Amino acid sequence: MEFIIGAAVIILLLLILGVSPMMIILGVLSLVELFLLLMALFFIVSLILLLMTKPTEAKYLRIDQNEGVGTHAVYWMDDREYDNSFPAEIMFIDKIYHTGKICKVRIWKSKKNPEKYLLLDWYSIIVIAVGLPVFLLLAGAGLFYTIMLWSVFR
Repeated sequence: MEFIIGAAVIILLLLILGVSPMMIILGVLSLVELFLLLMALFFIVSLILLLMTKPTEAKYLRIDQNEGVGTHAVYWMDDREYDNSFPAEIMFIDKIYHTGKICKVRIWKSKKNPEKYLLLDWYSIIVIAVGLPVFLLLAGAGLFYTIMLWSVFR
């Protein structure tokens, strides 16, 4: 709610200062495009990290609640617990995760520091597989239309 009020105040101030409504709209579209490009970059980096991991099996234990990150799945492997690197889906938790089930996961472990690792379960792989093409298409289309609008109303 605070974000909407802050954005409304900024837009109102820009209008008072004489900025044209079309330039404000182009500015907002440029910010949305920046967000889309950053999300596409996030999924590209996630795909690169996914390609660095190795497949293995782990036992699903539970979903943990973390204040900073949210919820994440916890797996048991090599006599210790590993947290999934992606957040867990809460809406379909009973359909996706089954306590005690042996799951196929992908993991990368640091050779220098055993506490550093990247664990991706099948749900994370699906999120990357769907998110990457969607955000690449959205970012490409948004970039095309933003450039087109900037060239028309410049």
